[in-house]
Amino acid sequence: MAADSWQGRYWRNTLTNYARVVVRLASGVVLFRLTFQYLDAETFGFYSLLWSLFGFTVLLDFGLGFTVQKAMAEASASGDFSAASRLVATVFWSFTALALVVAAVAWLGVDVFLQRTRVPVARYAECRSAFFVFFGFLAAGFPCGLFPEMLRGLQRIDLINWLQIGGVLLNFALLALALVRQWSFPLVMLVSVASAILPSALAAWFVFPRAPGLSLHPSLFHLPSVRGVLSFSLIAYLVTFTNLIMARTDQAVIGFTIGVAFVAAYQAGYKAAEMFNLFAVQLQDAISPAAARLQAQGDRTALRQLLIANSRMTTALVVPLGALCALYLEPLVRLLTGIATVETATLHVGWALLASGVSLMMTNSVSKRVLMMCGWERKLLWASLADAGINLLLSLVLVRRYGIVGVAIGTLIPTVLVGWFWVLPLAARFAGISVREFCLAAYLPALKVVCAATAALGVLAWLAPLATQAGLPDLAWRGGVVGAITLAGAWPLIRSVRHA
Repeated sequence: MAADSWQGRYWRNTLTNYARVVVRLASGVVLFRLTFQYLDAETFGFYSLLWSLFGFTVLLDFGLGFTVQKAMAEASASGDFSAASRLVATVFWSFTALALVVAAVAWLGVDVFLQRTRVPVARYAECRSAFFVFFGFLAAGFPCGLFPEMLRGLQRIDLINWLQIGGVLLNFALLALALVRQWSFPLVMLVSVASAILPSALAAWFVFPRAPGLSLHPSLFHLPSVRGVLSFSLIAYLVTFTNLIMARTDQAVIGFTIGVAFVAAYQAGYKAAEMFNLFAVQLQDAISPAAARLQAQGDRTALRQLLIANSRMTTALVVPLGALCALYLEPLVRLLTGIATVETATLHVGWALLASGVSLMMTNSVSKRVLMMCGWERKLLWASLADAGINLLLSLVLVRRYGIVGVAIGTLIPTVLVGWFWVLPLAARFAGISVREFCLAAYLPALKVVCAATAALGVLAWLAPLATQAGLPDLAWRGGVVGAITLAGAWPLIRSVRHA
């Protein structure tokens, strides 16, 4: 594929990423507030805990989903999809069998789970039913998760985005109705999880016309096909596992140590940081398939440019965004939750996780996507294991002394240390330059944008301080001003990615 071709898809994928994320954020603000208001603390905590566990389903693919994405990207470069059929079919039917195992384990372990999370007796029956609904649909949709990975490998992330936009709108309409009409908790869970897995199932409709010769027939099941890529899959699995420990275990640590009721207070601060991460990560979502294509073509120069140009653009955009969220965190949390007074602990959680997210975007997000697709997965593995291990250990130690704030600090410390002193040097070595040269190339050009945007933010805070009961319009116009200044300053850096 010619360079301009992958760049065209790269920007189409990125722009539809933001179309999806805008819809998701807009609906998420309303739905989060509705769930926070219409579900009591224990039910909301249980609901949040189950959805935090949903993120762990990616671990059940043992890295094979990422391997399928890579295989499809390489096959699209050669045009021969029949060669990838054995691998893809084997993974699909293996996932189908694994889904049945998940359903059986959930059925047998439901009571132990409810007891360990200290679900009140009055809520036991409805939480038990919601648990079965959640894991039943999770098992049914698990094999379908491969279809979006195939489209990612084909660099058709835009198609996934349109499907997910439809799913988000359907989820918004049905879940809002369910909450306002006060449907039973199991029915609320049914609406929520069913609309979440529907886009993955529909993605199959778009895969096969774009991959001629690809088949999932059971006769193609061939375990040796998987063994050939097992090393990469297991390393990708371990890297994904460590990423999820950093992103998803906080609620589990809180729920299993100090009780599910504390998850709600943590979730209020976590949600603001999650929205920041959701918005910022769209910049890098299309990097992996682009890097896989360039690696298959042996274009080392383009890979280096892809790494540095995206790191530069990411820094210029996410640092001002993180500062904006941090400054207006309290009204943002009030807007998300509807609560009148935000606890100090919730604000500390939000600030710590925002700082962690900014550091992660600057050091890890671009680098890991490029290096994973270019044979550097083993080097990334040790960094990821260290990050996740320290994260989990600190969270478990600090949660009993500092409560929910300790869990957030346990995320921040290893993210900063491992990102700046381990992953960043790896990225510089991949680019063939020193750490100093990498920082000058990747971060220095973004400094002017960061300074201008943060200065504008400071002037706004001085001249137009936010009222205590500020609403969405007050936050929106301030965000619009800072965003416009950021985009204007970052435009040359954005163009540098387009022409990399």
